[in-house]
Amino acid sequence: MNEGRKRRMAKQVRRDARRMKTRDEETPEEAPGEPPEGMLLVEEVRRALDTGHPLDLLGAASMTIEAAKPDPLAAYVKSREQRDPVRLDDLVAAFVGVPVPETTALLAVFAELLVDDKDLRLRCEAEVAARHDPLPQWISGLPQVDVYRAVRMTHVLGDDDELVIGARLASGHELTCVAYIDHLSMSEVKDAFYVADSIEHVISVAAERNTDPDKSFVDMTLADARAWIQHGLDRLPFVVRTDSWPDCRPLVQWLIGHMPEGGQKYESPSWDEESTVELRDQFFASSAGAPFDDYDHRELLLKLLDTGTEDPLRWSAARMAQVFAGSFGEDTSLRAVLDVPELLRAFVPFAHAQSGIRDELTAEALAVIDEMSPGHERV
Repeated sequence: MNEGRKRRMAKQVRRDARRMKTRDEETPEEAPGEPPEGMLLVEEVRRALDTGHPLDLLGAASMTIEAAKPDPLAAYVKSREQRDPVRLDDLVAAFVGVPVPETTALLAVFAELLVDDKDLRLRCEAEVAARHDPLPQWISGLPQVDVYRAVRMTHVLGDDDELVIGARLASGHELTCVAYIDHLSMSEVKDAFYVADSIEHVISVAAERNTDPDKSFVDMTLADARAWIQHGLDRLPFVVRTDSWPDCRPLVQWLIGHMPEGGQKYESPSWDEESTVELRDQFFASSAGAPFDDYDHRELLLKLLDTGTEDPLRWSAARMAQVFAGSFGEDTSLRAVLDVPELLRAFVPFAHAQSGIRDELTAEALAVIDEMSPGHERV
């Protein structure tokens, strides 16, 4: 089931739930268990179960849960498109009102994925237990999922990381979750998706297709991977939609809940004040930095070092673009701000020489200066 079909299924679930709620309010004497007219949910769930891999129903359930959550920014942005008003408890009530094996399966999956709503999760569990419908092995075994490996795909410039998590269901089905963490944006999870394959195969294919000499694959502890992803999920509520994000967020949250706790979350590569000042002094004492050696430029450089990833020795083209799209505050000397392009032209090669960054990457960063500096007059 592709992402488009999952999204259509999620919309159908919400439409059916809304119809059922309205019908229950208008005709409470309707016979229990009789699917209302236009009820397509059962067929959609049946198709998902028949595809042969759990990820189809898991993905559709995750999408449905995420779509029913209240928009955290709706109260602050009047022009923001309003979400479908069907609430999670209405969805569960709709499934409870149609006691057939397909809704039992969906309720059982909901009972796992509703990690942030204990009461609703218990309601789903109670309904599933009361029905006595046989469930596919992979559904009944969801609590025993084995998350067994975590790999970090990283780049030498440190703009982002892709965390690859391998898991195996009790039925033997393999799942691989890939979470993209953007360190240029507060290390938040910017995207995530699932692959119906083993992590060994996913990593093998990624390594074979990798043509970037600056990208590497590093195993990490499951506890650290959980801490990194949870930290990224806890960032700003604003989300840029992708084909799979934030639709798979409940599924990601469920998966990391089965990973060990106590790991070390991502830490910014920013330096302490003493080390940063020492680096700054070294630069201004060099032939490249000497022309800018005054108070205003020294203070401005410290602000520049706090941008993006906050790593003083690694400057990507993307980080450079962020610099030129930002501002430096009213307390910054206009004369120094106008020198930002030339200051960075001098500092970035100096920094990359110390961190061993390839000349080609330095050239890419400096090219952004040429593209964006003519209009850089913002204070």
